[in-house]
Amino acid sequence: MSAFEELGICPEIIQAVEEDDWLLPTPVQQEAIPLILGGGDVLVAAETGSGKTGAFGLPCLQIVHETLRGKCSTRKTHASNLKCELNLNDKDMFVLVTEDGMECKSEDDKRWNGIRATIEVMQGCYMFEVEVVEGLLRVGWSAGFAKLELGIDDKSFGFGSTGKKSWNRKFEDYGEAFEEGDIIGCLLDREKQTISFTKNGRDLGVAYKLPPDMQRIGLKPHICGKGFMAAAKFDGPMEYPVEGYTPVGEIDPTHTPQGTSQAKGKRPPLCMILEPTRDLAEQTYKCMTTFNKHLDNPTVRITLFVGGIDEKEQFRALEEGVDIVVGTLQKLMDYVRRGKLDVTHLKFLVLDEADDLQKKDDRKEIPRLNAQIKRGRRDRVQTLFFSATLHTPEVVQMIDEITSRPIWVDLKGKDSVPETVHHVALYIDPYQDLQWSDAEIAVRAKAPKEQPELDGVHAKPTMSKIDRNHPDALKMSEKIKMMKPKMVVKLADAFNMAQCLVFCRTNVDCNNLEDYLNRLGGTKAYGGKMETGKENPYSCVVLAGMRNQDERRSNLESFKEGDVRFLICTDVAARGIDIAGLPFVIQTTLPDDIENYIHRIGRCGRAERMGLAISIVATEKEKVWYHKCPSRGKDCKPWPGNTCLTIPFGTDGKLRPRDDANWIIDEGGCSIWYDEPDLIKKVETRIGMPMKVMDAEDFSVTGVLESPFGEAGKKRLKKEATVKEPPSRRAQMRKKEEAAVVVYGAKKGDKTIAMTAKHTSALAPVVSELASLEKEIQQIFAKVMWGNAAGTGGTVPSQATRPSANLQATPKPAAPAAPAAPAAPAAPAPKAEGPVDMEVDGDTPAKRVATGWASGGGKPKRKARW
Repeated sequence: MSAFEELGICPEIIQAVEEDDWLLPTPVQQEAIPLILGGGDVLVAAETGSGKTGAFGLPCLQIVHETLRGKCSTRKTHASNLKCELNLNDKDMFVLVTEDGMECKSEDDKRWNGIRATIEVMQGCYMFEVEVVEGLLRVGWSAGFAKLELGIDDKSFGFGSTGKKSWNRKFEDYGEAFEEGDIIGCLLDREKQTISFTKNGRDLGVAYKLPPDMQRIGLKPHICGKGFMAAAKFDGPMEYPVEGYTPVGEIDPTHTPQGTSQAKGKRPPLCMILEPTRDLAEQTYKCMTTFNKHLDNPTVRITLFVGGIDEKEQFRALEEGVDIVVGTLQKLMDYVRRGKLDVTHLKFLVLDEADDLQKKDDRKEIPRLNAQIKRGRRDRVQTLFFSATLHTPEVVQMIDEITSRPIWVDLKGKDSVPETVHHVALYIDPYQDLQWSDAEIAVRAKAPKEQPELDGVHAKPTMSKIDRNHPDALKMSEKIKMMKPKMVVKLADAFNMAQCLVFCRTNVDCNNLEDYLNRLGGTKAYGGKMETGKENPYSCVVLAGMRNQDERRSNLESFKEGDVRFLICTDVAARGIDIAGLPFVIQTTLPDDIENYIHRIGRCGRAERMGLAISIVATEKEKVWYHKCPSRGKDCKPWPGNTCLTIPFGTDGKLRPRDDANWIIDEGGCSIWYDEPDLIKKVETRIGMPMKVMDAEDFSVTGVLESPFGEAGKKRLKKEATVKEPPSRRAQMRKKEEAAVVVYGAKKGDKTIAMTAKHTSALAPVVSELASLEKEIQQIFAKVMWGNAAGTGGTVPSQATRPSANLQATPKPAAPAAPAAPAAPAAPAPKAEGPVDMEVDGDTPAKRVATGWASGGGKPKRKARW
């Protein structure tokens, strides 16, 4: 029995994950999958790289498939499911509804409480009636995502008992007042796009002409009131029927989204997965497609909705029917507002990287989307939150708003660093020059004297008072920008990084680092996969927000395939991007948002593999771009450049207070002084532990890893010889073995690696002795064959021109015989003097005096090669 089968996963999905080498579920999958399959809202906070995509993807996919199988046998009964009644799931909490769904009331006489019906009208002419029993009342039509207080937004159209029509908080005289016992008819004409009302059968005239943006949005019957009681009538016969209008309870299925999708065989989505970025959405889409490849009868249709994709293809997919939608919040909400995406049948709403989604949800779209999904529903809609950090007050508030009695799965998710990641800080001091020359820094470079490009933030220092008063700070800041790219190269070569993810602050920084690495390698840019692999020893691509989606997708794939050595990126790649077995991450600057530190370093050390994350930290303040201009830097060029200092935003999103000591002064510009030591303190506070420090000279980290320079790196240990309580010899040996066994990119605690390391250590002296003996034997043999020339620096023939073992060797006349070996038999003296060209492929006898080939002997028979 498969381990996934014990969690309740079906065999078809298990087959797919096993083909992808998923043999055992991760801890987060073991906890979350049974809870999701059992129903209910689930909140999962687990460290990055722990398998969260599978934790929500597998159960969601399975339930969607099971739901589709159940619908296959009942598709013809769609008409009976279109009963119109007051919706228990689309009302304010103070509204009570009878069992038959036809009467409602609210005893709250201080505020307006509303309720909508289940049917949404897209086409045709329909009506319903409301009998006023008591209280103040408004009746009319509204969109499914409008507010429940009728008439206070632009998506609802009401008529009140005071004789006023209400729309978008505008109250205008219309018709006449109504009271207890009156019957109000609400009429909707989708052909003429009008709404009108009747009172006890008397026509009150057209109240609204629907705006153009409402003509593609469905409208539902709506009742709202204060301390009211009302009885609705949706089915015929009406008390006061109007010619040309049909009771809404008898609606043609093709005139409502629910009926249209079923009548045409079109399947509305059952699962929506929201991602904060296009790159993460594409990755999740690929994972879901992989999980889905063996499911059939029926197949599950999965579609990606992000920017940069032809909308015609997306519209075609929606027309044919989609079961699972994966995309960004902005794109999906755009389709929902335009009436292209039906969310009334969703069973799952998944918020992946929920904390980042919440930060980017400036328009508060998520609560509105959640309300629209759950209104008009009697069945349960599961809401799932997944991220490494779900504990910020803003996220907790959103969880309280859109979930109902959620279950927490908290596996070290609160700002924790995975145990498989060694994260260290490497400090650089601009007051001290680097100890290596340019050629020693870029040892593989074709042009090692190339220098990094600056970002232009120092181009016009006179714009800032602080710049003028602190010229030394400006020089040090500029030097920091020169040192950091060089340290990236030195670290990559020192640790033999075949793959490394490099984080930069801005798009400009990414472009400059890419240009520097390409110039070191003697190329202009990565030109695609070469037959011989990485033609440029510092080959790199960029994954940043200013690159188009096709380029970003291609660059990420090139890095994953191992065609390039460096992937340079901004925080667009900090969350969720999964690169199998990535061993190294380098941060040229710490992130503005401390929470992103955990997500950045979590790109390595995934799937139980070891990873090393190095943060290059400047000991002095660095002046950097921090755009507050409307174009966010697009029109703010480095020259002439608006480099005045500004107050930076803190991690809470609020402006920091003025602090002259820290040079944080508002001068109306687009740059700040970046204080990385201060950010390091905040990181340590957030994760609750001090940062390990990498030695700036030998790149060793105490208790973590030895210097990659070998014996030369031990000088640091000599400096720290004076320790109060030196560790025992056994402890020293254990730490040394642990540090030696770590292989970044391999699984943590892999016994194979440990055994290999021990065997290698044990065999090293023997192999060294064998190599020495082999060298000695070869020297002796060379002396026998070619005389002293082999032992005194003379020319020794190459392997390609050496004679076969059965040939007689002709020693040099002046060379004495070797005493340690019997003399070789004499051969006839050569007729020609000096070297003679040899033809080994033709019929001409081969001759060469220097190698002792006999002249006139014909072509020798080569029985063996050296």
